[in-house]
Amino acid sequence: MTQKVSIKRWNPLLGEWVIIAPATGIRPWSGAVVSSAGEKLPEHDPDCYLCPGVKRAGGKVNPHYTDVFVFDNDFPSLSMDYSLLPDTSVTGGDRPARGICRVVCFSPKHNITLPEMEEHEILVVLQTFSAQFAELSGIPGIEHVMIFENRGSIIGVSNPHPHAQIYSTDFVPRIPAVRHQNARKHMEKHGSCLFCTILNDETNDGRRVITRNEHFVAFVPSFARLTFEVMLIPRRHVPFMTELTSGEMISLASIYREILIRYDNIFRMPFPNITVFQNSPCSDDMPPEPYHFHIEFLPPLRSRDKLKYMAGFESGGGNIVNPSFPDESAELLRSIPILHYTRIQ
Repeated sequence: MTQKVSIKRWNPLLGEWVIIAPATGIRPWSGAVVSSAGEKLPEHDPDCYLCPGVKRAGGKVNPHYTDVFVFDNDFPSLSMDYSLLPDTSVTGGDRPARGICRVVCFSPKHNITLPEMEEHEILVVLQTFSAQFAELSGIPGIEHVMIFENRGSIIGVSNPHPHAQIYSTDFVPRIPAVRHQNARKHMEKHGSCLFCTILNDETNDGRRVITRNEHFVAFVPSFARLTFEVMLIPRRHVPFMTELTSGEMISLASIYREILIRYDNIFRMPFPNITVFQNSPCSDDMPPEPYHFHIEFLPPLRSRDKLKYMAGFESGGGNIVNPSFPDESAELLRSIPILHYTRIQ
């Protein structure tokens, strides 16, 4: 049997190699498989702590909200409300994990997801994200604000109510820090934006572009680490989503919804996914000019019923093996219809 040759591609954002190894995608598989069967959910669940009017586990009662609802996480991973005594150990010892964690409910409806929502409803969600970023990034001591949605039980989501989370931290997480560092080096050396260079290369090549509109382009990066990984990036260089114009926000709502519909339509099921809004760090030590706001879609599925696992080589070595050619993944995503499968008769 003839096998496709493995190749490696350089990821300039993270400064590391990605191995593209399609032979691994057709290995015999006797491991765990993912079930796509999902239960039918009610529009309102009185036992769901994110639904309107329900008392949350922390004791507070949700208002009877009608569109987007934001609140401070009752069980946050970070807090601004405590301090620890200095530690003089080699590692620095225990330090306060300072930050603010929030939850953003997209809709009062328990049984709806973003790709099933209308474009104007998604625009409200995006505007809320932007407003939250503006508020949180302006708080003294906050150096980074990450907005993300975990979708699907296989991701580890404990509540199916449509929602995202926001982690505002007093440090810059590793991946945004590395990306900023590489973008800064590129700008100092070439006088141009690294992200803009990647965008221009992808649009000129065209093979991995999924869709585009007046203000945004969505593509599978040539150095994608996951089978269905997608980068959505504005054509205009902006470090923060707060700098997008109203017209650009409308365009973003449209293409954002389109990408999510394409995902659901691949296997005609709610598509497990991790979506991350990558704004520039707001640390005084990291000037925003080299950074370029973008959205990452990081789905863990490699096929309808198989997950991509980060096992020995990847967890121990740090370099990712993608079992699919990014060019072929992009071709598949381009071929997917943009009318949600639940609306197709």
